[in-house]
Amino acid sequence: MNRIVTLSLVLMAPAVWASELASLIDLPVAGTALVPYSQYRDAAPHAARTDSPVDVALSVVGPFEGARQLIVQVNEGAESPSASRVTVIRDGLLDDAKRSERWDIALTRTAAGTWEIREVAKAWLCWRGAMAAGFAAKPCP
Repeated sequence: MNRIVTLSLVLMAPAVWASELASLIDLPVAGTALVPYSQYRDAAPHAARTDSPVDVALSVVGPFEGARQLIVQVNEGAESPSASRVTVIRDGLLDDAKRSERWDIALTRTAAGTWEIREVAKAWLCWRGAMAAGFAAKPCP
């Protein structure tokens, strides 16, 4: 009997994580901090070589070191989008103050058909305190 209960909890865990991640996208964003171009300069050439805004966003945010990641892409125009906004939320970070990071990457398609990074913004969700209720523009204390 215990084996069945344990197995069912293991099978349910990914569904619970998915609902937790989905709720992160709905948390209020009190503000974001613009990321200086110098911090994502290496991703710019990658943007000009790929068809995927998600690939560009992942090259901006770098390697993932956490428990869960949520990526939401919203395109302007369905068939051949002229712009795209990719939100990457990384949750369960290995940090005692910072729970999640939210990256918002705005891209535009150039006349040549490649992607160009227009803006990168970042916000943080803390484990405790006033900044635990939503994303904020200041890093966690």
